[in-house]
Amino acid sequence: MRKVLLATTAIVALGGVSAASADISVSGVAEFQYDSWSGSSADSTTTNNNKVNTTTDFSISASTVLDNGMTVSARTFQDGGSDGSAAFKEVGMKISDDWGTLGFASDEAGDAFATALDITDDEGYNTTATITTLLPSDDWIDGAEVSYLSPAVSGFQFSIGMADGAKADNTMGGVQYSTAAGDASITLKYAFQSTGKATATGTGANDSIDTTNVGAVISMGGATLTVSQKSREQGTVVDLEASGAAIAYTVSDALTVEAFTAESEDDGTTDSDFKFKETGYGITYTITPGLSLSLTNNTWDQDGNTDADGKNTAVALDLSF
Repeated sequence: MRKVLLATTAIVALGGVSAASADISVSGVAEFQYDSWSGSSADSTTTNNNKVNTTTDFSISASTVLDNGMTVSARTFQDGGSDGSAAFKEVGMKISDDWGTLGFASDEAGDAFATALDITDDEGYNTTATITTLLPSDDWIDGAEVSYLSPAVSGFQFSIGMADGAKADNTMGGVQYSTAAGDASITLKYAFQSTGKATATGTGANDSIDTTNVGAVISMGGATLTVSQKSREQGTVVDLEASGAAIAYTVSDALTVEAFTAESEDDGTTDSDFKFKETGYGITYTITPGLSLSLTNNTWDQDGNTDADGKNTAVALDLSF
């Protein structure tokens, strides 16, 4: 108890916030994970195709209501690796009222309405092969450095954000509409990002990038279906399209199963024969609140300038505080 009080006193002293008027909390998660993988010819020479890893994530947050009714909050958090090297370097803060929310750094909402399909617990692509960084199950929309998120009005909500770019600022945002249809809830989402040119001339791989993401989420009973379609264009070098679907089903309070599939194809000049397909499934079992066990399996296949394929299985034990 004494250590908790001393820590709280230190936080208040550093922030200049009265403990009587601010809510200060500490939360965290920890994970032990075992990974095993196999696949492409490059992996066949790998001396070890499995690994174990333990990670922790901790967050210190504070929030309070100002005299004018606005709510302000801030947090600092670390994403720690097994060697304990990560410090509390990431930060975020928000200012909220009836007019909406301003978000900064890691509390931004510029990508709030992007739709991702990788809903399983621990996707893994532990391979020595060179594969795409734009997986078709990802949402392809980057986070902002500062953003505005509107309140929900008649089911509609939108966001807009900005981030620094090499030669020009990047802009991202989106809109969603949520409604009920009988026993089902339906959410339609649209997100976009416009990335400025990387150089003054901005040709070829340095040209500006336009990305869009359209998704729908339908929930009924214990089942949730998510579908997504996205595109990315960069002059003539990239013309990437992707689509896929994911489904999660809550079997009981303790057991959830998830699965997804997605594929992409590029007609740009950099890799005109590019195709990538991935599938995944997972099972999460809650032993007791705060302690869970999960199994995640991924398979993938890539064609184009680099042909590769593989699979990855991860077993994880998760703790939350």
